[in-house]
Amino acid sequence: MEKKIKIALFSPANPPSPTAYQRGINVLKKNKIPFKSFIDFSNPIPSFKAFLLYELITSKEFKFIWSVRGGFGSIKLIPYLEEIFSENKNINIYSYLIGFSDITALHIYFYKKFRKMGIHAPMIVNLPSLSEEALKTLLDVIFKRKDVILEGKAYQEGEGEGILLGGNLITIASLCGTPYFPSEGSWILLIEEMNEKRYRLERAFLQIIFTLGIYNIKGIVIGNLGKENPLEFLKQVENFLPEKVPIGYDFSFGHIKKNLPLIIGQRAYLVVKNQKAHLFQKNFGLKTL
Repeated sequence: MEKKIKIALFSPANPPSPTAYQRGINVLKKNKIPFKSFIDFSNPIPSFKAFLLYELITSKEFKFIWSVRGGFGSIKLIPYLEEIFSENKNINIYSYLIGFSDITALHIYFYKKFRKMGIHAPMIVNLPSLSEEALKTLLDVIFKRKDVILEGKAYQEGEGEGILLGGNLITIASLCGTPYFPSEGSWILLIEEMNEKRYRLERAFLQIIFTLGIYNIKGIVIGNLGKENPLEFLKQVENFLPEKVPIGYDFSFGHIKKNLPLIIGQRAYLVVKNQKAHLFQKNFGLKTL
């Protein structure tokens, strides 16, 4: 049985409530997904969590590390991870991290450090509230190597290709200017957010644009922004958007029931025309680029 275990459950920030945790793992059990839980409800300090994450992600036992919940504490692990990795040379990263929202910080860090991909997708506590379509799509991407195809609305027409980078808007901005942010490259920028005031969204977005540089951005993909209308948001920052690159909005990802998965760090193709936007990613078994 141990050899069949491919998924480790981990919480980089505060642990979930026991009720939310149980409801989430019930979804895994219902779908006959084997897992091994490393949830510590005593909430150990960030350095301990960082060392545990290091052991999990470098273990050949697991292909996926599925975050049970998000939380601001996720970013606190990065300096400790950096210290651990600096003391251990010739490291192989075997596992892929699954999660979104504040897990964005870890996705970006692992891509910058190791060019490691991750799955931008619901956490374990989100599974009970997912739509059937979103859950099926997520499991197909993880276990059947299904390609990623998302549809949104058109804002600026064009075609673009680049590495999909991003996630939670405020979290991305918090990494700008740090050694943990990959500022060089050709990017399809992905953003989502929830319940932030427009001026905070604008400030964070401009910080990301200024850091990446408009010539490095080959497309912009916007999911759910909570109470903020994504079209109105784009109009507010229109003068700062890169020209002649595709921009789409209202894609189905973020803090919503139909939170569809994407692959951070994987090449993506964005086509925006005829008032529609389509994002494509080939799923090559989630290998390191």
